[in-house]
Amino acid sequence: MQVHTIGSEPARSDSDRCINTTLMPPAEAGRGVLNGAFSVLDALAHVEEGLGLTALAQAAGLAKTSAHRLAEQLVTLGAVERFDHRYYVGPRMLRIGQRWQPNPLLRRCAQEPVHTLAVRSRAMASLRILHEHRLRYICAAVPHGHAHMTDHVDPESIARTATGRVLYAAQPFGEVALPDCWTQREWRNLRESLRDPRATVVDHQDAVAGICCVSAPVWWPNGDCAGAVTITVRADGLPARLPGLVSYTAGRIGAALQQLREK
Repeated sequence: MQVHTIGSEPARSDSDRCINTTLMPPAEAGRGVLNGAFSVLDALAHVEEGLGLTALAQAAGLAKTSAHRLAEQLVTLGAVERFDHRYYVGPRMLRIGQRWQPNPLLRRCAQEPVHTLAVRSRAMASLRILHEHRLRYICAAVPHGHAHMTDHVDPESIARTATGRVLYAAQPFGEVALPDCWTQREWRNLRESLRDPRATVVDHQDAVAGICCVSAPVWWPNGDCAGAVTITVRADGLPARLPGLVSYTAGRIGAALQQLREK
């Protein structure tokens, strides 16, 4: 017979102690579930044709039972869809993703200068960044009747655009793999030339036939590249005044970032 004093901890066997010390605390358990759910979503985000349960479990690095449980919970929430025994990213993730802003501070500083650039140049103007080897818009302005937004989806094609050349070349040395469409010497020379405040890069239909672009880097106060301002026009060549307008706009955005830092 065991006797317990009121208010004291009940006596436990050695096996009980062993089991309790291996239990996952609630916070850690929650993190584990979240990690698993995001592993499922990340695996589905890399395929267009969806994944069956076995392939999903392998891609997410989960046991099949865990992958099934998480996927079905995400289906219930609308974050994942299931069609014909295959899983796909669901509409809820689209709604959430559309609210993502790559850099709200940069966007705030760039909106007015980019809009002014579009008005003065009568062409599409934008500020973009390089994120996971994709060009992402911070903001853009397009005069009526001049819309043209080509989506380059691989590093080689991106690096042939004026915007891509600026953004790749402005990365710290060795931080990202540079596409092979330009030699290492060409990348090095371009990186050095971009430090000139008036520097621009021109794309004379190198990426898309009939489309010319001119781009200039925007710099954070610490010297890192914040993004690339670009003008895109449908023409065989660029009007002579556009490079000056683009470099001026890049300078305006850089100055606005500097002012924010000083506040």
